[in-house]
Amino acid sequence: MIESSKKLIDEVINYINRLDRVSAIPVIEAPTGYGKSVSAPIIAYISNEKGFSYNLIHVLPLRAIVEDLYVCKYLYALGRNVPACRAEPPKPFYEALRSMGVSENDVAYQMGFDYMLRGVGIKSPAYDAKIVISTLDSFALNFLRIPVNEVYREIKHYAIPRTRIFTSTVFLDEAHMINRFDDESSGKMLAFLKLLIEFSLTTETPLIVASATLWSGFREKVASWSSNRAVFFTICREDGKNGHRICVRDREFENHAKSIKWHTQVIEESELVSKVMEHVERGEKVLVVRDRIEDAVELYSKLDLNESEKVLIHGRLCLEDREKALDASRRAKVVVATPIVEAGVDWDFDAGFRDATNIPSAVQVFGRVCRARHDCEGSVYLIKPSKAPNELAYTDAVKLVSFVKSHSNIDWRIPYSYSSDRGEEVKGYQELLELSSAMLREDQEAENMFRWLVTPVTIPSDYIDIIMSEYGRYGSILRSPLAQFYVYGMKRLYDAKSVQDVISGLISYSYDLLNLFRSCVEGVACVVQIDETIVSKCSAELRYVTELQRECAEFFSRVGKERGKQIRPVFVGYVFREECYRRGIGLVRR
Repeated sequence: MIESSKKLIDEVINYINRLDRVSAIPVIEAPTGYGKSVSAPIIAYISNEKGFSYNLIHVLPLRAIVEDLYVCKYLYALGRNVPACRAEPPKPFYEALRSMGVSENDVAYQMGFDYMLRGVGIKSPAYDAKIVISTLDSFALNFLRIPVNEVYREIKHYAIPRTRIFTSTVFLDEAHMINRFDDESSGKMLAFLKLLIEFSLTTETPLIVASATLWSGFREKVASWSSNRAVFFTICREDGKNGHRICVRDREFENHAKSIKWHTQVIEESELVSKVMEHVERGEKVLVVRDRIEDAVELYSKLDLNESEKVLIHGRLCLEDREKALDASRRAKVVVATPIVEAGVDWDFDAGFRDATNIPSAVQVFGRVCRARHDCEGSVYLIKPSKAPNELAYTDAVKLVSFVKSHSNIDWRIPYSYSSDRGEEVKGYQELLELSSAMLREDQEAENMFRWLVTPVTIPSDYIDIIMSEYGRYGSILRSPLAQFYVYGMKRLYDAKSVQDVISGLISYSYDLLNLFRSCVEGVACVVQIDETIVSKCSAELRYVTELQRECAEFFSRVGKERGKQIRPVFVGYVFREECYRRGIGLVRR
């Protein structure tokens, strides 16, 4: 049996190895940087050896994390030379892949559109690889019998990818990001998680849930959805078992974590620039995460640094610029970002700043400070907000600021509280998580719809079309409706010669962007690939999303029939004038 070198993960492996059948949902609760993500192939190997599954589907909430894990862990371990990666995977990761007998051709990714701008890898929308690293959106569509590669086709072969899900070990990573109180789609994601847990137990499909930042309310939901068949594996001060909670004390991890000397402060927004520059002048690397894109852009512009010394990352950068920013972030002195970078990406900073508005996010962000070093001094700052995204965020900010002001010693790596060598009380981050005001309410309408999709023996393709038109616009049935935006103008889109030319200029964002930058909208477009040829239909006349989607579907169908070949939809969305986009900064009003 493969050992992970992490005591908590080994406890999970031993538990699975003792099972005669899939009868429980293991939930791994471990701090950031502990090694949860790289344990996935080890756990899948054990499940395969037990006859519980044949392959692995590693599910993550964000495309950036999918790409980083796929390229910098899986492909790297299988011999691909990827210089942009910070560190190689641990030895047990290599051993698990070798034991499963996989090669580079057996490992694939799946995410909306073609986001792999590094030009490497294999895409597998039908989940027909031995290991697939997938976004949650793609996984949900395939699970709900809406095949991601056939959304625009008249006949949908949903049985193939769905069957492969039920022969897999499903590793649901960064599960805390399913619920974000500043995101109205949380109710849909919670409804989907509830259904996934129920079906995995009914079909005896191995499901592993992993997170660094669960709190008691989330655990209670998972326990209820699983009819108390979830088993929580947690890093604790002492070994032990309490009902369905298994506590593991990992002294090696604890000693490493305790070597970090934490300095936690609350600062006003007016102090932010000067505090960041203090750390830069000391030769330290800094991460700043702001809730609002506007605040991130403003801070970036105020930092008196060269362009090569600072990086800006947010959701309104086109894919090409975001990829360049992620690569440049490894060398920059300061990374300014929104919460899209808070989980999964393997970074290491000396100082971290975060708006004090989201407690789980703060724990995740500060988990990027002193991530891979012993005897490190980590400085973390909570920015007292002048405004908050909503009432719950404001409530969290008040609680968090009050807690930090009352407790000078906080350990952002160890979840439990303890006494220091000098006898001082040190608060673990779990106490902070329990302050979270995040609401955990499943969307009942979404749950009913999901059950209708998965319960019947068969469902007609036209019903799937209706569901996607109403709820799954532009590739997600879980999130608030998103649109695709091309930022380099109609002429450049029309002249595109490859899929890469198109996707490099894309932004996926909510429809609010249309209202914010309406004067920048040049028109709409449908783009499809046939063989190696790009075929586009562009119009200066704006369309409502449902009308645009229907019109593009008809265009794709007509082109496919006329050419007598299989089509590959590339883009359905809105086109911004090129002068409204500033490279490395994002959309700007003209």
